[in-house]
Amino acid sequence: MDQELFSDANESKSAFVKFGKVGDYVQGTLVDIREIKSSFPGKENELVKIYEFLASGGEFHEMDDNKNPIDPPVKIEPNVYWLVGGRPGIDNQMRNAKIGQVIGMKFTDTKPPKTKGFSATKIIKVYLGKMDESFSGMTPATEE
Repeated sequence: MDQELFSDANESKSAFVKFGKVGDYVQGTLVDIREIKSSFPGKENELVKIYEFLASGGEFHEMDDNKNPIDPPVKIEPNVYWLVGGRPGIDNQMRNAKIGQVIGMKFTDTKPPKTKGFSATKIIKVYLGKMDESFSGMTPATEE
């Protein structure tokens, strides 16, 4: 076994953008939209969208166990693939997005929860840019 390969420094981390603090954002080329079964309790059979980006930049804050943002933010480096989980507000705004289009998502505000004991609703705005002329249609699954 290659001990160096299996070191903590080489562990693959989750590639999901978390949007932990107002101002967090991601920008890049939309390369894929998938639907997967939800893993949230009580919603296991519902399909949720996953948006995959070839990032050009951004930053976001991880959350601690009490749902507080952790500083410093995670920097999103260019040319790295990142995922954003869909939710109704994002899905509605992404309806006209096209694969190969430059997209931005930014956490701009929160709304108080409608149900006591639940977390505030995060307002994520979606910005649709130009088509990325350098996008070849390749994603991590199709690259060789």
